[in-house]
Amino acid sequence: MTTDAVSPLADPLDPAPPGDAGPEIVTREGDDDLPAVRALILAAYPDVVPDLVAGTTVADLLASVEGARAAYAAVAARIGPAGEGPAGPPVAIPGGGGAPLPVDPDRLPASEKIRRGLRAMPAAPGAPGGPR
Repeated sequence: MTTDAVSPLADPLDPAPPGDAGPEIVTREGDDDLPAVRALILAAYPDVVPDLVAGTTVADLLASVEGARAAYAAVAARIGPAGEGPAGPPVAIPGGGGAPLPVDPDRLPASEKIRRGLRAMPAAPGAPGGPR
């Protein structure tokens, strides 16, 4: 069993220790696995601007991560901590239960006047809901 000098969880952008050349990245132009490698980089580095992680080789993709991280950090610093709203007191929203608005009977259609009139009438004796 052989051991690698680089941990699989090591940050590929960190400089290698002195005297260690680090892992060699072998890529070719137009690599078919680039979308998968880019997706892996985006999953490994959630603190990057995804549109800035680009390149035609794996080395280019890895090199673009630092710039994408810096852009993300700049935007995050400009926005402020999560959950911090705009300056000033929060907007008061009434809880409801206000008084009903007055209704102008002259503006009601005839069908609504009839419905309200029938609802206001006491139920006839023997009718469902009425006195017995």
